Amino acid sequence: MKKELFAIPVFIDKIDFEIFKFPEEKFEPTWDSNTPTTFGKNHPLTEESFGHLCEVITRNLSGGNVLGANPRIGNMWRNKYTENDYQDVHIHARCQWSFIIYETMQSQTSFLNPSIKDIQNQIGNTCGEFPLDYKPDLGPGDIIIFPSFLFHSVNRGAGGTSISGNIYMEY
Repeated sequence: MKKELFAIPVFIDKIDFEIFKFPEEKFEPTWDSNTPTTFGKNHPLTEESFGHLCEVITRNLSGGNVLGANPRIGNMWRNKYTENDYQDVHIHARCQWSFIIYETMQSQTSFLNPSIKDIQNQIGNTCGEFPLDYKPDLGPGDIIIFPSFLFHSVNRGAGGTSISGNIYMEY
């Protein structure tokens, strides 16, 4: 009998851009990569946009039995990538869940296995039962919701825009 231990849930769903409208803001180079972003700016959503985003997030986290008390959406920002832009490996500290909405791009995100150093040390990188990373095949209109402690990066690629954000709750 095979049993999976210590699985890390992520949730993939769709955002309806007819309902969800994210405000336009001026992009500024940010982080070590100088990726153009609206990080740190206030992005007030319409009630309809906010309600749609909350419904998608709640549906997934409650269906996955991981919705904690007092859930709330915090910072959100838009990233604009060219073929040479990237994001270094990072986490979203001091929040419980994060999300990426692929607005006009294919996913260039890589999520790293939290046990990557142990797997490489003990097994190497050729055993499919122990993947070192996960690169979702997602595109415009897709959202991925993931635990904020999960290391991830954005690889260089074709470019486009994504919207990222953080979710706070109590467990």
